[in-house]
Amino acid sequence: MAKSQIHYTTFLVLLFCFLMIASMEVEALGCEKPSTTWSGPCLFSDECNNQCINWEGAIHGECSFALGPECFCYFC
Repeated sequence: MAKSQIHYTTFLVLLFCFLMIASMEVEALGCEKPSTTWSGPCLFSDECNNQCINWEGAIHGECSFALGPECFCYFC
């Protein structure tokens, strides 16, 4: 019985941590958008970062591989 309660408590703690991390990422989504000046696949985040800062006025940029190799610029 005690082992079952430990598993249940561990599950709840991990679920809570996951939800906290997920909510932080959702808040950050308003700050990022795909680069409008980048063409082709984004393979090197340093190049994407330079393009976002110098051409689009972003704070920084990086390659995202979630939907394919794409350059994302971050404005906050």
